[in-house]
Amino acid sequence: MILYNQIEYNGYQINIFYDDNADSPRETYDNLGTLYTAHRYYRPEKELEDHFDIDNVFEGDTDNFRESFLKEYVALPVYLYEHGGITVSTSPFSCPWDSGLFGIIAVSLDTVREEYGWKYITANRRKKIESYLQNEIKTLDDYYTGEVFGYRITTKDNKDNELESGWGYYGIESVKELETECRHIIDRLNKAA
Repeated sequence: MILYNQIEYNGYQINIFYDDNADSPRETYDNLGTLYTAHRYYRPEKELEDHFDIDNVFEGDTDNFRESFLKEYVALPVYLYEHGGITVSTSPFSCPWDSGLFGIIAVSLDTVREEYGWKYITANRRKKIESYLQNEIKTLDDYYTGEVFGYRITTKDNKDNELESGWGYYGIESVKELETECRHIIDRLNKAA
């Protein structure tokens, strides 16, 4: 395990590590969207060609979904950059040699209506769902790029005495949340003592 940060707080040590045993968020979380990929090596969920005719999904290039497709789905294109590691995004990468279309993340409008109890999918509601889908891809990117963290709380004078631990915090922005959670745990431990 690689140490990311160490914090001393009220007589305890908070050790934050990179979580090198994290599970893919596409396998462990309930995701709203389904990732349909068109890559020969990375297939985290579904094969695009098995579910959609690409000509019925995109009009011309892969940045433009067909209107007929968007009448049935909320979807975003997903791009992959591979060079000594991989990263994914809903926006294209600038390198034409090591990047390209990875697939799409999509959810049917029927599923959205059922999930949220909405009769109509307005433009604002569509943007909200697109934001959720973008966050799902961001979390997958955190996984691919190793931005997943965990913690161990020990006493300050005995680093082997692990009192609490937690793993699977995706994204660098989750570290602040993790630190706050650890401080609350330590405050509870001090109250109980």
